[in-house]
Amino acid sequence: MVDLGGYLLAALQLALVVVPIAFSAFRLRRRLLPGWEGAPARLVESIVGIALVIGISEVLGAFGLFYAGTVIVAVLLVAGTVAFWPAGPAAAGDPPPAAEQQGVPPTTSPTGESLWALGLMVLVIAGTVFSYGVTTKHALDRGVFNFDSLWYHLPFAVDMVQTHSTVGMHHTDTVFTNWFYPQNSELLHAVGILVTGRDTLSLFLNLGWLAVAFLAAYCVGRPYGRGAVTVIAAAILLECHTLVVRDPGAAKNDLAAAALLLASIAILVEAWPNKKSAGPLFRIAKQKSGGPLGEWDRWALAAAGLAAGLAAGTRVTALAMSAALTVAVVVLAPAGRRWAAAGWWFVAALAGGAFWYLRNLVVAGNPIPEVHSLGPIALPHPERLQEGRPDFNIVHYVADTGVWREYFGPGLHEAFGALWPLVVFGAVAAALVAVLRGRDRVVRWMGAVALFGALAYLFTPLSAAGAEGEPVGFGINIRYVIPALLAGIVLLPLERWLDGERRQWALIGALVLVFLVTNRPDDALHDKARLFAFFLTVLVVLVPALLLYLRSRGAGAPVLAATGAGLLVCLVAIGYPLQRHYLENRFANDGAAEERIPGMDLDSAYRWARGIEDARIGLVGTSAGFAGYGFYGTDLSNRVHYLGADGPHGAFNAIASCAAFRAAVNEADLDYLVTAPFLNFLHPGDPIESPEARWLKGEDAVRPLLHEGEVTVWKVGGRLSPDACGPSNSPLRQIPNTEN
Repeated sequence: MVDLGGYLLAALQLALVVVPIAFSAFRLRRRLLPGWEGAPARLVESIVGIALVIGISEVLGAFGLFYAGTVIVAVLLVAGTVAFWPAGPAAAGDPPPAAEQQGVPPTTSPTGESLWALGLMVLVIAGTVFSYGVTTKHALDRGVFNFDSLWYHLPFAVDMVQTHSTVGMHHTDTVFTNWFYPQNSELLHAVGILVTGRDTLSLFLNLGWLAVAFLAAYCVGRPYGRGAVTVIAAAILLECHTLVVRDPGAAKNDLAAAALLLASIAILVEAWPNKKSAGPLFRIAKQKSGGPLGEWDRWALAAAGLAAGLAAGTRVTALAMSAALTVAVVVLAPAGRRWAAAGWWFVAALAGGAFWYLRNLVVAGNPIPEVHSLGPIALPHPERLQEGRPDFNIVHYVADTGVWREYFGPGLHEAFGALWPLVVFGAVAAALVAVLRGRDRVVRWMGAVALFGALAYLFTPLSAAGAEGEPVGFGINIRYVIPALLAGIVLLPLERWLDGERRQWALIGALVLVFLVTNRPDDALHDKARLFAFFLTVLVVLVPALLLYLRSRGAGAPVLAATGAGLLVCLVAIGYPLQRHYLENRFANDGAAEERIPGMDLDSAYRWARGIEDARIGLVGTSAGFAGYGFYGTDLSNRVHYLGADGPHGAFNAIASCAAFRAAVNEADLDYLVTAPFLNFLHPGDPIESPEARWLKGEDAVRPLLHEGEVTVWKVGGRLSPDACGPSNSPLRQIPNTEN
């Protein structure tokens, strides 16, 4: 556990990272984009701040210097350097709110939007955060329970902290090759663990990404006076079941990638100088914008490229929309300036996401080792001895009515509710309408980006994973299409036909109705975590909204500063008991069977690992590998290794013989060993026997500590004898057969 002194020290270290980063991001934005203010400025600052944390950590980790002290020193040096950089035209502060400059009536926002619409927007955001808060409280009560987070997101983060490196390949299993995935989001979790010593912040990180997504959605509609409506439209997808049950209280990165892609789109829309029917605030910004590119300010273009690059550095599935955005930027740039536009975009995008792909190129000879060929050209890639399940895509079943009836239809209903056809096809139709009759060129091209993202989803491997005719992975992997649908649905309120005030209110009413019917946020009111979710919503949504309202009404800086400081103190104060509660219950697995983590006969092993510190623990059998995070211990000090054999081009395969397995145990110098069966992805309740436990029979150097189902935890007391394998210890074959 962490005592109060340790907690306060961790809070101080966190502040020494967050405050300098926030200052640096603000200062850079004010220097490079002085004409930007309000929500667009905050969005750019958010992207720059995220990029600074990731970039500094990548550079330090590349040299094995990823320590809490070096990160703090580095961010302070960056802040000091930026502080002495002349702040440019806006050095005296950002311009006053546009409402003051234009005399906008007090019943409207600075962009001319009704305060009633903005109030409704706040309520929709609050409802979304409430639902996220319920799932977060479940994680606080029992530990992170999301499969992918236990499998690789959090193990990657802890490995960076333990090795102080960002260039290593941490192997979590021998079935997939996820160590080649880009790891921007895992690096942010690693920074949180590094400066606080625990993983508590990881439960709340996706609330930050939710804020970025809502801010980006607002910025898409803001230049047209429709920011509130685009936020309400975005909430339909941001509170969909697919995200609510997986991202809050976990380390999933689907929301992060979607938020970053939408941020890139929003910055491009905000920076486009030829808007039609733009609101008054845009006309103010326009007088201060413009740069050598003629159409777009070059620094705004770089900020958008940075966001797209960060998305590609977060998920491989973001590459398609990032590429489409690149094409859009080049086409939209004025003739004669396209090379310059491409340069500003590409340099920033590479800074945001190229690190992980360069690492893959060095290790495997291929920046994306999951891609085995380009047409007839074979590419270097790791060969796999074992596979989890076939990686069919949706196009494979596009005309299979049985699959649509048994899998696709029910999966979409679960993800988007009873009105899923309206949500899915409505978002796609909105993108199509934007392409055909968008009010300006940038909107038309953003519609094309959304359509391309939806089309790419249909061809994405694993989007219909499972045995032939049984795409059991479809429902889980619907998350791959969220960025495209989100980009499409926020374009709906920009349609010219909806320009009238009555039509706008009719659209708002329809969107709120779809939000309520599809996502059923009222269901969260019946959950036992509702009290926590309510207070979380008040603290992170309603109080900040009140502060913004008071600021718009002319409240003085001292009042706002005092209220903000009080909110910060409140958050720090309640953080300590929340962290104690979390650490006391984390992976205790002593509740009802349906609340235990992770199942798969690993409950007892998880409870055992809670009390183990500074040990070397080996895992074999993919059931243990896919849930490896629980073995790091409460203080995350255990070194956890999945035992396997390295191969060409970064391959990591199951050990094929008893003698080789025993030699690997000796080489790893383990204190404990966990043996488990092979996880049967097609039929999870029917695991497949893995031979490692059988290979240990008769070995005096190990003794079993606990046994549950087919899982055994062994104490390793000495060196195993590779020559003592009996004739019954047959070698591992290429199992299981996942084709049927």
